[in-house]
Amino acid sequence: MNIILTQSYEESAQKGAEIILSALARKPDMLLGLATGETPLGIYRCLAEACRAGKADFSRARTVNLDEYVGCREQDSYRKFMFDNLFDHINLPRENVTIADHTANPDAETERLRGFFKRNTVDLQLLGIGPNGHIGFNEPDETLESLVHVTPLAKATVEANARWFADGTVPEQAITMGMGDILRARSILIIIKGESKRDVLRGLLESTAVTTRNPATFLHLHPDVTLIAEKSLTV
Repeated sequence: MNIILTQSYEESAQKGAEIILSALARKPDMLLGLATGETPLGIYRCLAEACRAGKADFSRARTVNLDEYVGCREQDSYRKFMFDNLFDHINLPRENVTIADHTANPDAETERLRGFFKRNTVDLQLLGIGPNGHIGFNEPDETLESLVHVTPLAKATVEANARWFADGTVPEQAITMGMGDILRARSILIIIKGESKRDVLRGLLESTAVTTRNPATFLHLHPDVTLIAEKSLTV
């Protein structure tokens, strides 16, 4: 695991964006795996800025998102989040965007996305991490699913995400890439932000043990992972 420690979140976001833009320059038709939530917002701002400045071209790129809520309102969906914060600000063709449909039958969406990952390999997967170590919506449990699946959300995740919902009501289920889907990406970029992630970050950095109780530890099994975090979170 390649570890980059920074002095601030802004520096972390800039370095994360530089890694993505470098990968895009090497492979303009790359398949980029994307995450949602507060953590990647700085990266998305940097990517949008680079595109506006003519320093990035997403016209041949494709994207796929980690997860989506089941049965949420459009205004609360990760689809809207991605368009508001990234897709509407870069020259990515809309037909090149793959996100689970929050209005569709979740079992049908599971099969559709499993088919997508059978046919495609993510070149670079961007990840955040939950305070309980969840990756995507792969929550700590006795076992973890390998493939795209529908999953109940842990109480800690619901509480952490409630602020994103106008009425504070978070759906009870989500559809998510499985850990096997994530680990099949050719390379992984994980950015960690916020004091609530301090303990899980230490657990990831101080041990090479792999446990389903901290899904992030499965990243130890991947040969090409870059982790970016503020130095202050490690002391």
